[in-house]
Amino acid sequence: MKLQIGRRALLTLVGLTIWALPALAIPELQLYVEGSTYDASTETWVTNSSNFKLWVIGDVSAKGTILNVHIAAAFLTGEVGTITLTPTTTSLLTDPSTPSVPTYHAGLGADGTIPKLDDGTDLPSHGIYKAGTSWNQYDIGNLSLKDSPIGDFITSYPASFPDMGQINVYDVSITGYSMVHFDTYNHIQGKKKMMYVNAPFSHDSEGTPSVPEPASLLLLGLGMGGSALVGLRRRVKR
Repeated sequence: MKLQIGRRALLTLVGLTIWALPALAIPELQLYVEGSTYDASTETWVTNSSNFKLWVIGDVSAKGTILNVHIAAAFLTGEVGTITLTPTTTSLLTDPSTPSVPTYHAGLGADGTIPKLDDGTDLPSHGIYKAGTSWNQYDIGNLSLKDSPIGDFITSYPASFPDMGQINVYDVSITGYSMVHFDTYNHIQGKKKMMYVNAPFSHDSEGTPSVPEPASLLLLGLGMGGSALVGLRRRVKR
């Protein structure tokens, strides 16, 4: 009898422990590309199209407004092209708000430099920002709305959407570049201090147009720069 009671108590304790475990948190910032494929080796949403919808997803339910959000778009130095972000919405889920036009920051992103958070610190390294890579910065303002259902966009499109947050969708058009890698980042005003956040590098995205423009073909012929970058890329897991 004592043994039976002990087993029951143990099973009850295990059940309560499992029930009490917190659900996996949704990152404050995420990126997603409609119709893309998740590359498990680089932990990145990848599309081979030069025209696609890029989502910036903000989970503002837990910690509040994400302030002055930036998008960095990295490309191979020496390639000449354009990256256009046009505000739009998605039809895949409820997305009632169209974002404003991003503000492009000229003069940033020289070869080998690293994007910076607003406190002056570097965006954590994940094998992208190095010699041979340049980048553009776009400001998209604050993320504060709770008008779209959001989930964890990792490895696959979410099966559930447990939180409400803001989704900014942009029609992206790429010309001239063989690879454009996107990151998003900035900060939340905490009760005592700023909290700096970025999309985990398991939640970033990349456009790799399958038919490069002539400038890209020239670079690939000279040094296979795109393949070298992909081969050397490393990711920091969550």
